[in-house]
Amino acid sequence: MITSMNIVTGVAGVLGAGSIFYLVRKNLLYSRYTPWWFFISFAFLLFGFFPRLSDFLAGLVGVAYGPSLIMLIAVVMLFIKTLLMDIDRSRQEVRLRRLVQRVAMLQAELESIQGSTQDKNDK
Repeated sequence: MITSMNIVTGVAGVLGAGSIFYLVRKNLLYSRYTPWWFFISFAFLLFGFFPRLSDFLAGLVGVAYGPSLIMLIAVVMLFIKTLLMDIDRSRQEVRLRRLVQRVAMLQAELESIQGSTQDKNDK
């Protein structure tokens, strides 16, 4: 029996998954994160069309209220995603700092070479 809740959650699941697929297809999401977002879109679809699945999973692990299990999983996944993003950002900052230092060294070397050739031309 299809209820209005199934329709609403199904539409929300399709819209969420569709928007993620659109962003991935338009290369608005970095390809490294594509598997993560495909997993999220699959979860949107799965729980959108089968909202009682959360109650079943909650019963398996001994949680009294199914949606609270989904919220806990979502919070843990957000924590992991944020941690991975911070690690990646820190790595990028280190690489950027090193790149800026290398460019500064090359620029100083270039200026010193240009200065020495200009001194030779002035004599």
